Amino acid sequence: MLRNRSSKKRSRSWPFPGECEPPQNPGVHVYLFWSPEGERYLSHTSGEVTAEELCISAAKAVGITPLCYMFYALYEPHSCCWYSPNHVFTLKENTPLVLYFRMRFYFHNWHGLNENEPKVSRYTPKFGTGQGCSPLFEISSLEYLFAQAKYEFVNEVIQIDDMRSEEELSRFKNESLGMAVLHLSHHALQTNKILQEVAEKNGFHHCIPRSFAKQISKDNLLTKYRMRRIFTNFVQAFQQDTVDKGKLGTQEIMYKYISTLEHLAPRFCTETYCVSHLDLHNDGQGCPYPNTNQDQSASKDNYKVLVPHEIMVCGLKGIQWREVSTQMVYPDFRHSLKSLPAWNSFCDFPEITHIILTEDKVRISTEDNGCMEVHMSSRQEAESFVSLLDGYYRLTADAHHYLCCDVAPPRVVLSVNNTLHGPIQ
Repeated sequence: MLRNRSSKKRSRSWPFPGECEPPQNPGVHVYLFWSPEGERYLSHTSGEVTAEELCISAAKAVGITPLCYMFYALYEPHSCCWYSPNHVFTLKENTPLVLYFRMRFYFHNWHGLNENEPKVSRYTPKFGTGQGCSPLFEISSLEYLFAQAKYEFVNEVIQIDDMRSEEELSRFKNESLGMAVLHLSHHALQTNKILQEVAEKNGFHHCIPRSFAKQISKDNLLTKYRMRRIFTNFVQAFQQDTVDKGKLGTQEIMYKYISTLEHLAPRFCTETYCVSHLDLHNDGQGCPYPNTNQDQSASKDNYKVLVPHEIMVCGLKGIQWREVSTQMVYPDFRHSLKSLPAWNSFCDFPEITHIILTEDKVRISTEDNGCMEVHMSSRQEAESFVSLLDGYYRLTADAHHYLCCDVAPPRVVLSVNNTLHGPIQ
């Protein structure tokens, strides 16, 4: 049984990204960053349900059509894992499970605002001399992505590049204030209010990263005053030079906000996995260099776990990997290392032929007989990793097939088994 739950504390016009109180009753509760009618949770309270079914229900609640719903998946914040479409949720007595409906599959510069990267578009049938391309996202998906981007920026879900100098830190603060101006400008346009009025009433503290806001709260009065003056000047300039002249509407503001976030956080919507074992070889050959050696004598008090490699998956760059075998992963690992080896490219998604999943081990084979074998930390993480590759494969190579039966979407499996390829007229 699926039910929509609206929060009285937070409506669709609420400008600040934050999570309202989740339902406490048993069931699977899917958190929505945005919906046209203000629903915040979609609850399933009886019987079994697959992740695919929950995603379809969430997409319908948001207004996302089948054209764009395959960009989304269910995320569990406590385990930091994504669920594959065929995962079956069995309700446990007196245990609520809260999941996030998030855009998982993403391609930077889909908006075309970055001149240094190619614009990503959707292929469409060509008519006449047209290029046969259309925007990647429809308006409902754009609204949802904008809400997700605000949430992840303010709540520091995404990783911001390390700032190693005062100049870089100052630039980040200024750009964060610029993001706050865009954030409040969008709300002002939606509610037919003047930007200065919205900014004066709400301020900018709820629109910047929490750690930045916390730091400002501890500053002396002079520093706080200077920061408010900078923000006020940003607001006045943006109102006079942009809003009053009608240069930007709500859609253009969302484009600008997301493109700025891509610049501030290049790993926005990318996923990185730490693996204890990685082998590269040709199919049919033995693994020439297993990387499983670990110093058993090292003190457990000094590190969390030895991680020889990292794997990063990105929509535009496919699968990349690098060695970090000489480093021990501390709790603040990502912020403590001054330099790391460069990333090596393994393959792009259309080059993958099949994937084999065995417990926590993943074997990826490519069309040039290349092979990557990795050991993940758990079966759940392995399924999360494989479902990521499988989803990108359908978006970039073949929308009607799958790479691994262990994570294949039930509807795709049904179509393949019934020899259905493409839409039914």
